[in-house]
Amino acid sequence: MRYLIIAENPGYLPSHREFLIKQLRASLPVITIRVASSHVEVDVKTDDLETAVVEVERKIGRVLDVIDITFEEVGGDVEKYVELFNKERFWEAHNVLEGVWRKTREPTLQGLIMLAASFVKLQEGQLDKFERLIKEAIQLLEKDVGCIKIRKLRKKVEKALVEKKPFKIECL
Repeated sequence: MRYLIIAENPGYLPSHREFLIKQLRASLPVITIRVASSHVEVDVKTDDLETAVVEVERKIGRVLDVIDITFEEVGGDVEKYVELFNKERFWEAHNVLEGVWRKTREPTLQGLIMLAASFVKLQEGQLDKFERLIKEAIQLLEKDVGCIKIRKLRKKVEKALVEKKPFKIECL
């Protein structure tokens, strides 16, 4: 089974990611870790969720949520994407739109997926990949979709490229 364990972030930065991975891999089969401002996401493959939660709480902080991602593709819509994006749960936000995009091949949806993926890379401390993905995302953000006004979003995305910081998407 594969789980995303969301723990409270006591002050870790993406630069602490490798240290956290090393700490947790000593006792858990951790796939990866992403560090957001208010939480840390631990992607773990285990049949012993209870032990995984205890270890994450012991080594990182209080567990806020556990999501079963064994079957990664989940359904969703733009509003759910915005909700997750605004909580800096970028990996989940990216995942929410995958199925819709596969059916429609809508470039703007692909741009939103890449936008969330770019922030995953930022949380992993991979600035070069963040910049590459966010630039690709900008090129695909063509028209309003769901509750998102693309002109407003593009301005925020271009600012984020310079500042290298997450932002909130307005859902109108």
